[in-house]
Amino acid sequence: MSTEIAQASRLFVSYAHSDNDLFGDAVKSLVDDLKGFYSIKTGNELVVFFDRESIGWGDNWRSQIDGELENASIFMPVITMQYFNRPACRDELNAFNQSAKRIGAQYLILPVVIAGANFIRADHSIPEVATIESLQYRNLEEAFLAGRGTQEWRRAVSGLADELIELISRAEMTAPEPAHREIPGGSDTADSGPDEDGDFLADMAELEEMFPNIQRETEQVLSDLNSWTEAVQDNSSRMKPGLSAQQMRAASVSVAAKLKAPSEALQDSGVKLAESVERADALINSIKEQISQLEDEEQRESLLKHVTPSQDSEDLHGVVDSMAGILESMQPVEVMSAALRKALKPARIGITKIQDAVRTVDRWGQA
Repeated sequence: MSTEIAQASRLFVSYAHSDNDLFGDAVKSLVDDLKGFYSIKTGNELVVFFDRESIGWGDNWRSQIDGELENASIFMPVITMQYFNRPACRDELNAFNQSAKRIGAQYLILPVVIAGANFIRADHSIPEVATIESLQYRNLEEAFLAGRGTQEWRRAVSGLADELIELISRAEMTAPEPAHREIPGGSDTADSGPDEDGDFLADMAELEEMFPNIQRETEQVLSDLNSWTEAVQDNSSRMKPGLSAQQMRAASVSVAAKLKAPSEALQDSGVKLAESVERADALINSIKEQISQLEDEEQRESLLKHVTPSQDSEDLHGVVDSMAGILESMQPVEVMSAALRKALKPARIGITKIQDAVRTVDRWGQA
């Protein structure tokens, strides 16, 4: 049996499935052609995880991110503005970005925008949109409009393959030699990742410092949710049935002015809480990755008990669900009032980010 020279690299593709349906499987076509260009340019294979149901993504993908990034796996979010409406997409982007940021490997995130590039701005109110902008996304919108097989498409995908090759090569060139890290309660373990100076006890101490801050931010969120609810209840009755169009417009402008400040406060506290939880989540996954290197199962189980935080998100569950219900009930009025839509948008973003944070904290309890 002859030995092949070819080697394989890994690519994780994150996208909103509805986008692929809209574009007629164009995202899948992008992946297939990217694999082809990668192969003919390098002689190697690109192993792509294209679906959350596929083997390799799996339920425990969050705890494996550090290892994937340290081994030069690429994360490619394929972006339309619908991407940011999907909780699973936001989770994937934030988890990979926080872990990559922590180990200095953000260059291994390769965003591709296929629609809505004009809205990708650093000052966008949705935090994940600003994240994509900061990661210097690649704009393939014109290539997607031209369609598969066109000259624009081939040039765009070929260029994307070149960049992918360069990023993988950069990671391989800078990968340190295996170092040894001592984990309390276990033997020295080999660490081949970029975070060779990582210290288990220092990571644990950092994690412990995060939780009081998360608790304070949770309390602030609850306070802002309460203030926002009171403002809605105190003012929404002014938009009662039977008003003329002119009266309804005047009432909506007045109500919008009253809701603006509490909505903005809710967005601010919700985004801060979500960001803190995302940073803690990345650190938890890093610590678990270190523990997984231990050979002794009993030692692994013992240490994992100290890592899983005892954060309680129950206080937020009912409140957030109630707030989401209030926003839903106001949709008919928002449709008729630009002022009210503008005033309530920050609240929508804030509540969405709180829901993201709660979902992540819930996963800690299931670990």
